[in-house]
Amino acid sequence: MILGPGQSTLGKEKGELDIEYVLKLIANNGFPLVLSAYLVWKLEFFINEIIKNQKEFSHSITAEIKEIKQTINELRVDFAKNQ
Repeated sequence: MILGPGQSTLGKEKGELDIEYVLKLIANNGFPLVLSAYLVWKLEFFINEIIKNQKEFSHSITAEIKEIKQTINELRVDFAKNQ
């Protein structure tokens, strides 16, 4: 069974990989398989970061658009009062 870095191994804290454990994985499963699993795990981290940043960006843009709409409405009211 292949455990990822986020899963606990015997005698290790979560998030920590033991080099001996990694070498055993490579010996038992082959280097390409272990490397592929590691890269998929890292790719998942980066995708999650991209999604998080995209959500923050979306909220910022939405807030800016609301502010612009409010300013435009205030300008319309001021313009109508002055005519």
